[in-house]
Amino acid sequence: MSSAVPLTPVPLSTEEAAAMSQRSIKKHDVAIMLVHWFNAATWILEVTTGVALITSRLFRVAPAWYSDLIGGVFGSRANLLKFHIALGVLWIAVLLPYAIFGFRNYLRAEMLNFFERDDRRWLVIRLKMILGRTDEPLPPQDAYNAGQKAFALVVWTMVPVVGISGLIMAFQLFSTTAVGWAVVFHYLAVGAVVSGLFIHVYMGAVFPEEKPAFFSMLTGNVNELFAYSHHFKWWRKVKLAEQAHERKQSPGPEKVP
Repeated sequence: MSSAVPLTPVPLSTEEAAAMSQRSIKKHDVAIMLVHWFNAATWILEVTTGVALITSRLFRVAPAWYSDLIGGVFGSRANLLKFHIALGVLWIAVLLPYAIFGFRNYLRAEMLNFFERDDRRWLVIRLKMILGRTDEPLPPQDAYNAGQKAFALVVWTMVPVVGISGLIMAFQLFSTTAVGWAVVFHYLAVGAVVSGLFIHVYMGAVFPEEKPAFFSMLTGNVNELFAYSHHFKWWRKVKLAEQAHERKQSPGPEKVP
């Protein structure tokens, strides 16, 4: 590949692909990785304990033995509920500053910019590929593909509902009617996020093509070949920024007196 950054993806030679696979590009800051894994751990614990708390005779998610098992781990159902509430409050306290201060620089710019033409085409073509209806190449994507953006849209729409409804339920805020509706919205919002999480975990941790994306949440980096193949728009921005930095750092021609 020449030093000029292409406008669209071009075929790579074997040597170029091998060289790119050995180079890394920084994708995630440490703060983003820490928040990601804190959020993941919190959701695992909250879903695990929350399911065990649903013991109504009319509505049950988990079998009775599961609720008894989890309740026994915490000593009592009261302790289980206290843990669920305390962890939820901690989760809100951590995510709220991140959402407020990170929205402009990270969430809005990279995750919620969802309605580009290439994103819509990516979703349609990806669905057809899963169904075996097309072999059309996927449109070039930015730092996050359309599927990741769609999941982010679900998460950042439902997370406020989960948090607010959880606080109303936990502290019995407002009226009995408000608490009743909070229970409904809490279950629906959690169900929507968990449904998306199944797909998110499969695509990131199991699906072979996306393994580098999963490991990028551990190392902060992806190899350049993966970036070029799956996130070309982002790769192009990175390379243009690198070239601009190099031009700025390199000394200009000496002036002849």
